[in-house]
Amino acid sequence: MEVEMIFLILLVMLNLSGGEGGEVTSEGWVGVSEASEQVFDEDVQGSDTTFADCLEVYPQPAHDVLFVALNYSFGGEVHLELFDVLGCSIYKEVFDGPRTLIDVSHFQRGVYFLSARIGESQRVIRRVIIY
Repeated sequence: MEVEMIFLILLVMLNLSGGEGGEVTSEGWVGVSEASEQVFDEDVQGSDTTFADCLEVYPQPAHDVLFVALNYSFGGEVHLELFDVLGCSIYKEVFDGPRTLIDVSHFQRGVYFLSARIGESQRVIRRVIIY
C-alpha cells in the first residue's frame, strides 16, 4: 500500500505540459517538458525552521555522487529512498549525521525522486537528475 501511495504521489508531482511531455522516445527516454517538486512537511514544534528548508541535495544534475545534507538537527534518523520515474524503489539508506553521499555512478541517466523522511509526519521529495 505504501509503495502504491508513493507511486501515486510521484505521478502527481510530474507536471506534464505541452503535447510532447510523457511520450517515450526511440532511445527509451520519457519526454518531460517540465517537472516540479512537491514537499510534504510540517513545521518543527517551537521553531520556524522546517525540514524542507534544511535539506540540501546537490549537485544538480549529479553524475558520480549525490550529497544529501541536513543543516539543522531534528533529533532523529533521516530515511532516504530513491525512486525511478516508474515509482520503483532503487536505493534506501538511513543516516543520522549532518551529511551523507549516495554513489549514483551505476544508475542510468534520467530523472529520479529522492524521498527524505524524519518520523511519520515530515517528508520531503526532491527531483534528482543523473547524467
